[in-house]
Amino acid sequence: MSQLRLGRRLAYIGGGMTAVLLFACLIIRSLPPSQREVEESAVSVAQTSYYVLEADGKTAACFADYADSVFTGGTVGRDSIPARRIVQRGYWVNRLPVVPSCFGRIVIRWNCRPDPVVNLRDAALRRVLFRTLARMDTELGGLQTVRNETGYYLRVHSVQDYGYNRIAGYHAEVVRRMDSLRSVLKTVHDLSASPVRLRVRQVNRYSIASGPGERTVCNRLRIYKERGAVLLQTADGMTPFRVTTRLRSGKAMDELEKYRRKHPAVAAGPQPKGIRVAGGRYDGEVRKGLPDGYGRFYGDDGGFYDGHWKGGRRDGFGIYVAPHEYLQVGEWKEDVFKGERLTYNADRIYGIDLSKHQHEQRGRYYHIYWNRIRITHLGTLSSKTVRGRVDYPVSFAYVKSTEGCTVRNAYYLTDYAEARRHGIRTGTYHFFSTTSPGGAQAGHFLQCSRFGKGDLPPVLDVEPSDAQIARMGGAAAMFRSIRAWMTHVRRRTGRRPILYVSQMFADNYLPLAPDLVDNYLVWIARYGEYKPDIKLAYWQLSPDGKVRGIHGDVDINVFNGYRNQYEDFLKRHCF
Repeated sequence: MSQLRLGRRLAYIGGGMTAVLLFACLIIRSLPPSQREVEESAVSVAQTSYYVLEADGKTAACFADYADSVFTGGTVGRDSIPARRIVQRGYWVNRLPVVPSCFGRIVIRWNCRPDPVVNLRDAALRRVLFRTLARMDTELGGLQTVRNETGYYLRVHSVQDYGYNRIAGYHAEVVRRMDSLRSVLKTVHDLSASPVRLRVRQVNRYSIASGPGERTVCNRLRIYKERGAVLLQTADGMTPFRVTTRLRSGKAMDELEKYRRKHPAVAAGPQPKGIRVAGGRYDGEVRKGLPDGYGRFYGDDGGFYDGHWKGGRRDGFGIYVAPHEYLQVGEWKEDVFKGERLTYNADRIYGIDLSKHQHEQRGRYYHIYWNRIRITHLGTLSSKTVRGRVDYPVSFAYVKSTEGCTVRNAYYLTDYAEARRHGIRTGTYHFFSTTSPGGAQAGHFLQCSRFGKGDLPPVLDVEPSDAQIARMGGAAAMFRSIRAWMTHVRRRTGRRPILYVSQMFADNYLPLAPDLVDNYLVWIARYGEYKPDIKLAYWQLSPDGKVRGIHGDVDINVFNGYRNQYEDFLKRHCF
């Protein structure tokens, strides 16, 4: 009996102590949480959101955002949508007042709220789609010019050229974006013209970090519109073991409001990483708050620069491309594009151009030994990067035939015939005069010149001074004469002539005649260390090169491309 009484007494004591402990726990959990406990209950929540366009209840297209009365960032698949993303603070909260009952619940602010577009009726929504179609069509046009520019670069360069791989990667990205945009354009266009019932929904996805490289998905349970907050719960309904919280939803909302006042929210959007700079965003190395080193710039106008910086300016090697602008690949100095510096090697296609000056010098006559012809020096007028020994074959040669309406090169027929006989691709050029009509000059050129099978297209050499252009009536009169020559020769020969000009002429006058650049290939004489910044067939890199078998200085030219492009050029443009 004594043992029974002892057991009861111990049971009463244990029960009393348990009750006291439970009561103490209830008292403690009823007390307001300390600031430390609040901070320990904090969690970072990643939220992505996008809009879904539905047709008769089925998903037709997805859009990253809605702004300025149009949808942006469209795709036809949810997996590739560049959704808006924001990382914000949240708090683990309990469901019941005192009892630990979190079960994976989190309170966050109600960010990325749906735009009123989700409430538009069918007719109003179709008007939005028409505006979106116009915007996407404009975007596609811009991407097409970028694709053309990068594609042209890839055609006339090879993997050994510095920057080739960067251009190839960006070109592939642009092609993917264009393919996706075309799919969305077609889908939206078809929907706009069909009688289906249209509706827009906003989709939100939430997740938290649950381990290295792992995330736990959260589902939305409730929206507190009056407090601007959202209640979430982890998909498995579990709270991490390390988390203990005494917060209720109301307290969590109060803390979120205090946090918001101290830390204003950063606008959400599918923006690239990096810092905001003038005209766009920069992602890369930074020094003293400025781009410095290697990095990428994403312009607000769609421009893109990938390269080196110094003190906030482009400086060093880089590539720049933007909608409706020419691609620029090469070296920059204090934000100014200087040009593409080339490495000369035996893989490039070299040629020469000849006139009477290769035969007559200071009253003496010199013979050309065609069986010995070989390029041995690229000239000294500018610095050049040469890989290996300069000992290049002459792949093509242009010979001057005529000038103006009366002048003929006495050595033309001999040099033309010898070049062909020695297996060198041969072409004929005319030196333009500012004192004769272009059509008459074309007739003189055609009468005195030869155009055999396999010959290169004819060339018009235009090198007038500013004073000569002024005396003939200005640039407009000059270009009328040039067009007359080009048109007449093209009609008579069936081949598009090539226009030869200096870099200075290309900079100062050629922009006044964009039709010539669009319709004819260009040959530029530029003796600096950089390649001409224009689409061209050849460029003359030096007037003082050396060729074995020819006395004195010789003009050295290089084809804009490599062997594959050269062979294609010959098939398309030769006689």
